[in-house]
Amino acid sequence: MAAALQDTSGSTSFAEDNDQLKQFAEMEVLAARARKDGLDQDHAIAAKIRVAVDNVLAHAERDHLYAAATVTNDDVKQKLDSHPNAYDEYALSHIFIAIGPTKSGGQRSEHDALLKATQIKKKLDAGADFASLAQAESDDPATAKDGGELSPMLGMFVANEFLPVISQLHSGDVSNPVRGKQGYHVILVQQRTVATFDNRHKMIEALLRDESVESTITQWMQNTPVEFNKSTLDGQAAK
Repeated sequence: MAAALQDTSGSTSFAEDNDQLKQFAEMEVLAARARKDGLDQDHAIAAKIRVAVDNVLAHAERDHLYAAATVTNDDVKQKLDSHPNAYDEYALSHIFIAIGPTKSGGQRSEHDALLKATQIKKKLDAGADFASLAQAESDDPATAKDGGELSPMLGMFVANEFLPVISQLHSGDVSNPVRGKQGYHVILVQQRTVATFDNRHKMIEALLRDESVESTITQWMQNTPVEFNKSTLDGQAAK
């Protein structure tokens, strides 16, 4: 019971947590009283109990499928080899030059945006500090204050227009201006950690297990069609 309640209580030592013990005792007393009063026979409450039980069982079955999935080292290597750069980790900073509305309240054409981004790249090539330029010039207020720094991310989460560019760069390299959906980006690769079998094995194995679970559930759903009687549902909702 302590293990079952740990997810919600957060207590790693349930038996020594007096507050959690008190809450548990209160729950048990109220639940016993509810059964005595016949509340568990009420249709609406019985339905909630059914949903709660089924939810626990569904999560348990998902966990069972995850643990039972067969994933070999060859599967992991094949996944890694078939998605080059997807599992590389990038620490990036960028300077964003907007097309259209700018942070100063003006308007900028695509020509002017590309021209400004190109000028920024030249300054960086000449030794200018990236963070200082980002703070002064970037139209992305969320990152400009931090010198253009973005949260570390895997290649699979980098936008399609940027990944082919940054995957050709090394740590410390700065890209030429790259056209995004709303303007141009000059990107600094602060650090790139290339994915290998050793440093990505556990992650890819987990992804493959997740894929196996979803594939099995999809198959079960196809083999077990569920149909709702809309008129019955509407009638219950009206009541």
